[in-house]
Amino acid sequence: MGCSGDVPGRAVPTLVQGKQSSGLCAVAWDGTDRMGQHGPPGLYVRSPLPITSASSTYSLGMMLRTPFLFLAFLLVPAASAQVASVTVTTITPAFNASGGVAVGPDGLIYVADFGATLSANGGNTLYRLQVDGTREVFATGFQGASGNAFDVQGNLYQSNIGGGFVSRVTPEGTVTTYASTGIVGPVGAAVDAAGNVYNTNCQTPGRISKTTPARVTTTLVQSSLLNCPNGLTLDDAGNLYTANFSDGRIVKITPGGTPSVLVTLPAGSGFAGPGNGHLTFANGRLYVCNWTGRIYEVTLDGQARVLAGTGALGTQDGPGDQATFYRPNGISATVTGDTLFINQSTQVVGGSQLHPNVVRMITGVLSTIVSTEEQPEQPHGFGLLPNAPNPFSDSTEFHYTLHEPGWVTLTIFDLQGRQVATLVESRIQASGAQRIGWAGAALAPGTYLARLQLTTDGGAVHQQTRPIVRMR
Repeated sequence: MGCSGDVPGRAVPTLVQGKQSSGLCAVAWDGTDRMGQHGPPGLYVRSPLPITSASSTYSLGMMLRTPFLFLAFLLVPAASAQVASVTVTTITPAFNASGGVAVGPDGLIYVADFGATLSANGGNTLYRLQVDGTREVFATGFQGASGNAFDVQGNLYQSNIGGGFVSRVTPEGTVTTYASTGIVGPVGAAVDAAGNVYNTNCQTPGRISKTTPARVTTTLVQSSLLNCPNGLTLDDAGNLYTANFSDGRIVKITPGGTPSVLVTLPAGSGFAGPGNGHLTFANGRLYVCNWTGRIYEVTLDGQARVLAGTGALGTQDGPGDQATFYRPNGISATVTGDTLFINQSTQVVGGSQLHPNVVRMITGVLSTIVSTEEQPEQPHGFGLLPNAPNPFSDSTEFHYTLHEPGWVTLTIFDLQGRQVATLVESRIQASGAQRIGWAGAALAPGTYLARLQLTTDGGAVHQQTRPIVRMR
């Protein structure tokens, strides 16, 4: 069923051989070969042979051998499967920040304060955090600061549910009112590439508003499917997704405003109720805060599984299948998609209490995407090929193809989402095959992510990310 091989394709040991039932399977490997010897650290291929069932074939991806025990997961379709590949870490002491979370273009984390309770939604502060948890006040003057989102210029749009308006915050921290007419109970926020700002409106029935760059606000959709819509995010195709606060539904809204239920997640009661916090789009899928004490991954075809959280309520750190959460609310991903930042309440006191809060970091998200078949479908003729050599010591070469001309950026990130190198920066390139060499000897040894982005003349954005390994 599965084996491992080095990058040139030589077989190392066979880890599993034979038929297995469906479900989540795991096998531990100590990194030795068939003679019991440890191979060199580096990048290996996991299961180069396909896994075939009566209806599906799965070809699994790559793995990195380190001096530590490697735990490989083989994902076969199974409802609500959980992969214990992520790690949850609390990065701040307790403070009052119960609103939305957004990772900025600078790689820093912006966390808003909604307020002390669900009804006392008068929080007025937006904080800016380093990855190590160091924080500062970035801006004030809000009224119930909830969801937030950045535009391509680095402006942040902040929903104010207590005041019924949307603020715009410049990169320098200057706050102005951006929209108020036609805004009622704004919670979630999202901004598309054209600069249109979308907000969920927690009213009956729920509504999503759209404010153009000319500051004209209209209703995109109002539907009974939207039951106090909370978080809001956009996928690469321009579809919106919202997470209902008053039930467990995740609702998809097409660019034309047609809503449909993508999936219904568990809805809690009492301390764990009622439904969802916010959600974010990364890695071609959704990541959702759920008040049952779990963080869910939801694919765009509606398949859901637990990424982290046991369902017990608390603040325990550790592996995803051991960590606990209490009222997780805001959520945002780094540009690489490997790290999520979440804020949550700390005291399991029930009622509508939200303060105090901590910010928590989930790392290793990309390691849970085990099948290249699960990657977002790209247009024919677009793609970032594996760099060669990989791993590399001093230099490597990247090859990529463009299905149509447009603005191209090729960047390198570390696993915390920090940009460490730019190989191609907003350059217009023709369609067809491209290549670029890179001397990456200045990087510390480790695993990084190369991301290719193409923005076409029509405004469509296509991305692909691949792991690269710098050796000593």
